[in-house]
Amino acid sequence: MMAGLWCRAGRQGVALLLACAAGQVAAASASQPAASEAGRPQQARVADALEAGQWLQRIQSAAASRSYRGTRVVSNAAGGVSSSRVTHLSDGHQRYERVEGLDGKAQVQLRLNDQLMFLSPATKVVVTEQREAVASFPRLPAAAGQRALEHYELRSLGTDRIAGLEADVLLLKPRDGLRFAQRWWAERDSGLLLRMDLLGPRGDVLESSAFSELTLLPRPKPESVGKALREIEGWRVVRPPLQRVQLDAEGWHQVRPVRGFQLIGAYRGVLDPESPQAAQIPVLQAVYSDGLTHVSVFIEAAAATPTKVVRQPMRTMLGATATVMVPHGEHWITVIGDVPLETALQFDAGLERRP
Repeated sequence: MMAGLWCRAGRQGVALLLACAAGQVAAASASQPAASEAGRPQQARVADALEAGQWLQRIQSAAASRSYRGTRVVSNAAGGVSSSRVTHLSDGHQRYERVEGLDGKAQVQLRLNDQLMFLSPATKVVVTEQREAVASFPRLPAAAGQRALEHYELRSLGTDRIAGLEADVLLLKPRDGLRFAQRWWAERDSGLLLRMDLLGPRGDVLESSAFSELTLLPRPKPESVGKALREIEGWRVVRPPLQRVQLDAEGWHQVRPVRGFQLIGAYRGVLDPESPQAAQIPVLQAVYSDGLTHVSVFIEAAAATPTKVVRQPMRTMLGATATVMVPHGEHWITVIGDVPLETALQFDAGLERRP
């Protein structure tokens, strides 16, 4: 949204890596423009609470239960663009997903139910995590539902075509300035998201995730899900130490919560688990959600940072992703999320260290 989620920030598999130790943002860039606006302007219709809730449930269910294969393209207003090949299989009991990056260094992400694996084909190394992961397009967060509708108003914008498929177009308009609007294209028959835009205050597209081509697949046989994992037989498996913790028990308190965001999990782990153990940097991650978007707060002891790394405070927006990195006594705080910069700053300002 960190060598699984520890060093991968942003949303929907964007080729955006935050080098937390160095405080540098690297993003793939290309000459391709961001996704264009919807083709046919239509009159917006505000959905009532019941209809809005049904839409969220339908879209969430489609992402979990439907099987599909396609190419996902993520672009942002800063010129960054990345693409990946996505295969998602669901037999009604188990879910398998394979995401292969098509740009830059060869990397593959596998998911079997709640187990998340990051593959490095060049080194034959698998980094595996077992925890609830931040949802990525076309999935919605597990908390999407009534809580999300407390902070967003759902509007119907009519219909359009994406990747050759008919889609209903929906707008999630925020009820305050602490979050971005989202525009969705949901496949007419299944409800599967075909495209998702994050919009700035003036309606400009800050980031877009979309399928450039997509094939909806029949339900697979159960044995085909297990067979898909055979590609990593014989690879070296790295299981980084990862512990779910209570943020308060770790000595940190969000004394001024950001309106609408709730803490959904806190974890203690290490940066770059593939590095030698002596070089691994312990880090604490707290994940907050308003039901549709996530913000991660990373807390790292300054003394643990290698002496060769030069840190500088940072406040920046890359597309829709805000990044704030600031010193906090004997620690460094890094806030990352698809929210306005002012919202990210509130997370830092409300965090306090207590003995």
